[in-house]
Amino acid sequence: MSSRPRDRWRPLFWRVLAFAAVYAMAVVALAMGVGLSERDLTDSGIFERAYYALGLFVLGGLDIGTPDGGPAAARMMLWSAYFLAPLITVSALVEAAVRLIDPTALRVRGLSDHVVLGGAGRLTLLYVRKLRETDPRRTIVVVERESNHPLLAELRTVHRVLVVAGDVASDQVLEGLRLDKAHRVLLITGDDFANLDAAAKILRLAPNLRNRIVVHVSDLRLMRETAGSSVARECEVFNAHGFAASHLVREHLLKRFHSTPERDLVVLAGFGRFGQTVLHELQQRALGSFGKVVIIDELGTQKARAFAEEPGFRTDYDRVVLDGDLRDPELWRRTSEEVRSNGTNPVVILGSGDDGTNLHAALRVSKHHPGAYIIVRTFRASPFTTEVAEEVGAHAVNLRALIRNGMPASWF
Repeated sequence: MSSRPRDRWRPLFWRVLAFAAVYAMAVVALAMGVGLSERDLTDSGIFERAYYALGLFVLGGLDIGTPDGGPAAARMMLWSAYFLAPLITVSALVEAAVRLIDPTALRVRGLSDHVVLGGAGRLTLLYVRKLRETDPRRTIVVVERESNHPLLAELRTVHRVLVVAGDVASDQVLEGLRLDKAHRVLLITGDDFANLDAAAKILRLAPNLRNRIVVHVSDLRLMRETAGSSVARECEVFNAHGFAASHLVREHLLKRFHSTPERDLVVLAGFGRFGQTVLHELQQRALGSFGKVVIIDELGTQKARAFAEEPGFRTDYDRVVLDGDLRDPELWRRTSEEVRSNGTNPVVILGSGDDGTNLHAALRVSKHHPGAYIIVRTFRASPFTTEVAEEVGAHAVNLRALIRNGMPASWF
């Protein structure tokens, strides 16, 4: 059983304990014969002395004067209570005020059937835009720890999102989001571990959200290694590049492979998360339809070594890894040698993280390999890239549209 509920009440426990100790000090001191300069306690009973002791905790205090007479030790106890009692009262009032003005408490108090999103990145913006089209009245709460995040302005003003400052993996933040009343939670920060960690905590805090928690994991290896966890079983774990790669393979590459009698040579220019996901999808959906794979990347060998461990290369095709900058002519000369040795027009997927580099490479490939099937990846729709790509017979695809189209209808 989680110890979180006990942690939540611990400050109150210590405050009550401090109150009891100070109050007892004041009552005992008065009972031992300490008097009050403004009150005659000669004939006072225990209840009257207890009343005056309680008055020490009232800000402004009762008009009882100061400790007078009695044993020195008892008088010292009462003086201590005079100073400590108001401090306890003030600390309680300060904490109450902080709780009242806490942004999380104010913004989500009373909410129900709301959607909670962790992170204010590009995935969040894609999801919010689509959700507003299908469900314009749904209350959306976005948790973001960077108060100056560049996308917060659009989320607040255009899409009427409630923004809560904080870490979505923080226990304190999660406890203030009324998760037991939420409709759905999407954890789509740029930190895979934070997403998985927050999901595990939410499952304990709000078990009713099982199968209504969406978790983004960008690292394919981590995604596969955690496939047996409770988060993977009780949440929907996804990879945004997986959405894009699945659509790309299904709508572009399979059609190309089926239209050519030979097994196509595939060039993956850029072997980051997008390139790796495309190859993984090709292995899942098109094995036997393509031949050699040429991987070119500045850290190609290193990334290929990691891919070999998880999810792993299949043995049904040959592969060549070339290390180098995609803007380096020498790298493309070596790539051209591989293409010519294969004797077929290649399928070239330009998927580095730099849109300008991809377009520049498309122009180079179209010049040296006019029959190549070229795909140019951009993050967002780019009229310029589309125009230039069409002029050289390439196909421009934007990652944002691929991801948006891949989001399941059940999320909305």
